[in-house]
Amino acid sequence: MPSLTRNQIIAAAAGTLEVLEALSQGDGPMTLAQLIAATGRPRGTVHRMVSTLVNTGFATHDAQTARYALTLKAWRIGSSAVRDLDLVERARPSLERLMRETGETVHVSVMEGADAIVYVAKLASPRSIGVQTRLGQRSPSWCTATGRAMLAYDDEAADLALAGPLRRLTAQTITDPQQIRAILQDVKQQGYAITKIENHPDMGGVAAPVRDQTGHVVASVGVAIPEYRMLDSLVQSVIPHVVRAGADISEAMGYVAR
Repeated sequence: MPSLTRNQIIAAAAGTLEVLEALSQGDGPMTLAQLIAATGRPRGTVHRMVSTLVNTGFATHDAQTARYALTLKAWRIGSSAVRDLDLVERARPSLERLMRETGETVHVSVMEGADAIVYVAKLASPRSIGVQTRLGQRSPSWCTATGRAMLAYDDEAADLALAGPLRRLTAQTITDPQQIRAILQDVKQQGYAITKIENHPDMGGVAAPVRDQTGHVVASVGVAIPEYRMLDSLVQSVIPHVVRAGADISEAMGYVAR
């Protein structure tokens, strides 16, 4: 067998990580066909890569269901990254207060690239019916409240996020880049973002930016609300709490408002 070149090794490693990421974004264990669809790679390539993950202990394969799933080994790596993220610890007191004040599920999100956000902290609502999100979950930046609360303050990221065709995720998803740019301008002026059933048909949210010691927006804090509870009166009552949480977390990150 010919030896692999450095470029081939790098490509294989990148592909395996892509399969790993696909497994992390699924709603549960995934079939090989689902992994092929998620990665867009050939069947044989995906099979080799997911087999590598199984053999190294990062994934399991259920012979009865023919589905693959991540193991706690993969979780330990991700959780260590979140544990070391100073933002999460500094945000926790404000998140706890925000959850108590609103009674809803609360998040802290950061950007991953320009077109996606990742939830790095979450406190679930004590209500019996809440929203279904999870730590590490990726969502589009341009149609979520936490995403818009960051894009509004980063013109370069907004340009990148809105450059390509925007996928319609629900009947209410706004896909016109110019309309979204106008919304981002409003977000920047008012200091918070609101979305309703644009990313998910059953939920919406309110979010505010989080700044670091330099004044740059590095994250956002948001409240996720089931669609049936998202009345204007509730949204208006939530807004000041979210804005305050954003300001308090920013202060904890070293930001001093002028």
